[in-house]
Amino acid sequence: MSILKRLLCVISLFTIAQPALALTPTHLLNYQDSYGNISLKDSGDIRLPDPLVVSGDLNLENSRIRLLPLSLTVKGNLNLAYSHIEYLPLALKVDGYINLAYSKIKELNFGLQVHGDLSIAHTQLKKLPDNLYVKGNLLLQNSQLRTLPNKLVVDGNIYIGNMQLTTLPSDLIIGGNLYR
Repeated sequence: MSILKRLLCVISLFTIAQPALALTPTHLLNYQDSYGNISLKDSGDIRLPDPLVVSGDLNLENSRIRLLPLSLTVKGNLNLAYSHIEYLPLALKVDGYINLAYSKIKELNFGLQVHGDLSIAHTQLKKLPDNLYVKGNLLLQNSQLRTLPNKLVVDGNIYIGNMQLTTLPSDLIIGGNLYR
């Protein structure tokens, strides 16, 4: 009887700790609309093809995906709100906004360039990388940031509501306004 119990425990461990399901580019066609947008909103922990090029938006909102492909190109917007993503790939190119609000993001890449808005509102992110460029607005409300990085350039507005920000870097460039 103890052998049967052990066997059942081993079988249950394999069913609980299943590896992430790998999607091929062909599988992704089931999640793509006629505009090239891919939505895997509310999906489980799946592995995306690497490299991945999305001709529209990539919506991973509220997904349990933990890792993005090492090489990711999104010709539209990247929505990672409420996701389990902790790190962005080094080879990341996004032509639109990046939404990381309420995500589990831990760090952003040095010299990241965002060609739309960047939202890290309500994240646990402690610092932004130096040489960050944001073409649109930078939304930082309710984040854990205490300072802004060196050589930050934001063409739009910066929203810093409910933050403990006390000083601004001397080399900060803002095209719009700073809002509390």
